[in-house]
Amino acid sequence: MKGPMEDSDKVFALAGRGYCCSQIMVKAGLDAGEEENEALLDAVAGLCGGLHAGLCCGILTGAACLLSLVDKNAAAASMIPALVSWFRSTYEPTYGGIECRDILGDTPPGRNERCLAMMAETLGKCRELLAGFGHEL
Repeated sequence: MKGPMEDSDKVFALAGRGYCCSQIMVKAGLDAGEEENEALLDAVAGLCGGLHAGLCCGILTGAACLLSLVDKNAAAASMIPALVSWFRSTYEPTYGGIECRDILGDTPPGRNERCLAMMAETLGKCRELLAGFGHEL
């Protein structure tokens, strides 16, 4: 089973290849299934940076896409609601919300560090949720 260090390494490597937050989350799922889908990665780029407008965090929306990619029925019925609840309880107290603009505030230089850590933590949560339905990430 993969752990936090592998998640951090994966996120860092994908960010280094130019992928944004939502793409990194989906690419992790594609890689786990040994799949390639550049059209999907291009499509989820629209979710990056809170829909490129500082709105709903691309890590969260990308993670929801990842869960649906693996098991759309369990994702809709259980995993995505659990993910959103976890994401809120984990990040809202610290940042005052779960929108990109809440998380980043006025300090874009902290973006990479902050977002990379959040992506790794969220991948771990996705792995946990998927395992509950018999899937590996």
